[in-house]
Amino acid sequence: MDMGKMAEALIESDAAFREQFDRSSPNFHGGVDVPVPTGGARVPESMGGDAMKDWRDMPEVQPALEPEYPPEYHAAMATYEQFGKVKKAMSVLNKPVETVMKVRVQYKGAEGESKIALESRLRGEENNRDGALGSMKVLFGNVDSAEVSDRTRSAVSEVIERGTFAFEDRETFGEYMTVLQRCNQAIFADQKKLLQKIKDIKKAAAKAPDAAKGAEAADGEAAGAGAAPAAGA
Repeated sequence: MDMGKMAEALIESDAAFREQFDRSSPNFHGGVDVPVPTGGARVPESMGGDAMKDWRDMPEVQPALEPEYPPEYHAAMATYEQFGKVKKAMSVLNKPVETVMKVRVQYKGAEGESKIALESRLRGEENNRDGALGSMKVLFGNVDSAEVSDRTRSAVSEVIERGTFAFEDRETFGEYMTVLQRCNQAIFADQKKLLQKIKDIKKAAAKAPDAAKGAEAADGEAAGAGAAPAAGA
């Protein structure tokens, strides 16, 4: 890279930028001498020009208000998010479980001081693994049990139980990965059902105001029809 040319280009670029704001330069405002309209008297071309001259008469767009959702909606949303936390905790389980397996294999083949050092490391990695499994268990315990299928409940139990197994080869560890996959699929299925429930609640809440207006109109008509004419009229 030619540093001299690079510096020259930077200087030229800076000079061109400054000329846009120099009234004595022909490049002042990029050479456009049309004054910028102020006070709303004229709309700039970049914003529509004459086509938007009656912008003051345009109707003001009111932001759409979210309907008031019932408590079961918020409960379902909280459960859905909690399921997501469980899945996130489960997605990182394979690493500590695999690390324990690797250290255990090294420990079995070690001797003397190396074996003592690896034993200490093995205990530490097992603590890390147990902590990850415990975290998932706590998160799953906070999920509304009414929204948990038997399939998911069984799958989570298997993940936690088999996570502490003394894996010593890739084949048995691969089986645990399959257990994790099955559990993830089970939770996904529960989330899918819960999402449909959330959609149904939202749809019902959106229809509620229209139903209320219709009921009010019907009540008004009934009241008018029920009014008796004055005597002698």
